[in-house]
Amino acid sequence: MPSIDGKRFNQLLTLNVLANQAMLANFDQMLRRSERGRVVAITSTVARQPRAYWGAYGASKAALENLVLAYGDEVVNLSTIRVAIVNPGATATRMRADAYPGEDPATIQQPADAGAKIARLIVDDYKPGLVTSLTA
Repeated sequence: MPSIDGKRFNQLLTLNVLANQAMLANFDQMLRRSERGRVVAITSTVARQPRAYWGAYGASKAALENLVLAYGDEVVNLSTIRVAIVNPGATATRMRADAYPGEDPATIQQPADAGAKIARLIVDDYKPGLVTSLTA
């Protein structure tokens, strides 16, 4: 795709896929020993609903979803680890402001609100492999 800068795409894959795989690999034994191990990955709508000029970001989030849910399938019968994919929806972040210039950040969910919902998800029990959406 001509709209994808190769260097930026590599950065996105490193951040959203490779770094998460490294964390899963390195924390796996600790998570398995935990009574309530939790893995929560943050995704985006563009992982499943492609949008022009968002191909690199969307591909990295789709790969993240697949990676994390596969991990959930691998550990579901071997441990108490629970895995969730969270799409917080429109949230007033710097990335959102860059993508939607002129949007009033007061009209969308604030980061602290999204964070509070994610924190509750970590504390509450949920089924393995559940894809969760926390849109406001």
